[in-house]
Amino acid sequence: MLDFIKGEAVIIKPNKVVIEVGGIGFSVKVPFRVSQQIQKKDEVQLFTSLNLKEDAIELYGFLEVYERELFEELIKISGIGPTTAMNILSTYDRESLKNILEKEDIKALSRVPGIGKKTAQRILLELRGVLPYFKYEQDQKYDDILAALLNLGYKRNEAKETLDKIYNKDKDEASIIKECLRVLTDKNA
Repeated sequence: MLDFIKGEAVIIKPNKVVIEVGGIGFSVKVPFRVSQQIQKKDEVQLFTSLNLKEDAIELYGFLEVYERELFEELIKISGIGPTTAMNILSTYDRESLKNILEKEDIKALSRVPGIGKKTAQRILLELRGVLPYFKYEQDQKYDDILAALLNLGYKRNEAKETLDKIYNKDKDEASIIKECLRVLTDKNA
């Protein structure tokens, strides 16, 4: 529904940023690390995730698309709500979290507030299939190519799986897209 929000940061708190867009202030919950990277009056773009509850509408924001996608994967796990997912993203940066997931480090994951040993085990089990997303250091080029494939009507999982196999930072976007289309067309033929 809301993919991103771009505007001026007018209020910054450890877990929340208010972004002014067209005279309206949007309250966006953010991981602690994100709030530390933003200065008041900065022009900011946050990739957002909207969470509807019976009694509230909450908007969560992230500086990188992968953080939002990881957040959305985390809240799909039974027993993990938005607060716990934000605690995970506040506690560990991308590289640390990648290492924890690869090594299946239950002890490190249990250090996050609100996560015990059993919950850490469940998170590691559930995220095992998501791990390939961390295979490459994602960048804007990767995100643009994935968006192009999705706009052409390919399903997210299919497009992502193909792109992960073909992606190379050193190749230009057009070459990667052509190769992805060739593979996807052969698959669907």
